[in-house]
Amino acid sequence: MAEIALRNVCKQFDATHYGVKDFNLDIHDHEFVVFVGPSGCGKSTTLRLIAGLEEITDGELWIDGNLCNYLEPGERDMSMVFQHYALYPNMTVYGNIAYALKVRKLPKQEIDRKVREVADILEIGQLLDRKPVALSGGQKQRVAIGAAIVRQPKAFLMDEPLSNLDAKLRGQMRVELQKLHKQLNTTIIYVTHDQTEAMTLGTKIVVMKDGLIQQVDTPQQIYDNPINKFVAGFVGSPSMNFIECDVSVERDRTALIFAGTGPIRKVYLTGQHARHIGEKYDGRRVILGIRPEDIYEEADALEGGFAENSVDVEETVVTREMLGSEGILYFDEQQATCAVRLKPTNQTQVGEKLRLYFDMDRAHVFDMETEENLLYRKEW
Repeated sequence: MAEIALRNVCKQFDATHYGVKDFNLDIHDHEFVVFVGPSGCGKSTTLRLIAGLEEITDGELWIDGNLCNYLEPGERDMSMVFQHYALYPNMTVYGNIAYALKVRKLPKQEIDRKVREVADILEIGQLLDRKPVALSGGQKQRVAIGAAIVRQPKAFLMDEPLSNLDAKLRGQMRVELQKLHKQLNTTIIYVTHDQTEAMTLGTKIVVMKDGLIQQVDTPQQIYDNPINKFVAGFVGSPSMNFIECDVSVERDRTALIFAGTGPIRKVYLTGQHARHIGEKYDGRRVILGIRPEDIYEEADALEGGFAENSVDVEETVVTREMLGSEGILYFDEQQATCAVRLKPTNQTQVGEKLRLYFDMDRAHVFDMETEENLLYRKEW
């Protein structure tokens, strides 16, 4: 069992620099919690504070109801898996996995049983006699995970464990980690800068920026209902498109008119928030957010019933990527490159114009100053 609570936790490195600030989070037993964010956002620092590898400047860390700010790392009953494997090069795979049990002076027969059980779970039984130098990157990471889980700790802490692997192997290891979490039924706290890892692995995602929590929720809710522009742009690949627009109330409809010179292009807000934004922001500028997969060609927009919500939105394709099952076309808008994900049958070439239709039921609107999502639904 591992119920972990962080209350107003801060890590201050000097008079002006905080690695983590006012961090509040509850991590429940059996959860797979992922800290995600850009480099330097404080996610690894937070993990090290939980592990006891860094001292908490202010705030409280509670583990299973016990205040643990001043406990040594070994007293917290957690295992950590690092980015660089941290294996003993002079020991075999068997020796690396067994080391923590030998330190505890468990009987040899019990050590052997546990090591072989872990090796079977991770499918590395045939590697037990090898040394790390003879292993591939994926095999080394499995051994490092084996050395962590053999102790059966309260929680596993993983600091970007897949970042040294190639793309194909990372995909395979993500599947293995999901299976391992279900099989062990334990708590995992995982750090990554890769939003794909976060979305596929986590039962709860903690998005961080500049040492502060931006949003905590399930992967799907963060994707569908981002709290601000940063979260919206960080999660998703290609990332969400952002277009500055001027709000204009036209009779009983609220229009967002693309900012800039040239032909008037606009989209109409839908749903219950359209009137609210029209009343509060009429004549003001906002940021429209739309994901590449929520932009369509005319035939699909007509079929979906939302073609009338986009007026004269025509863009010139500047580059295209054909990925087999889909095509991603890029266009420049307001000095930024935007993307649209279309069916592979689309044959629009670079330099040609493409008329686009936005599914405004899936759109987001952000305040220009605060960058808060004006369509954020707190009840979700």
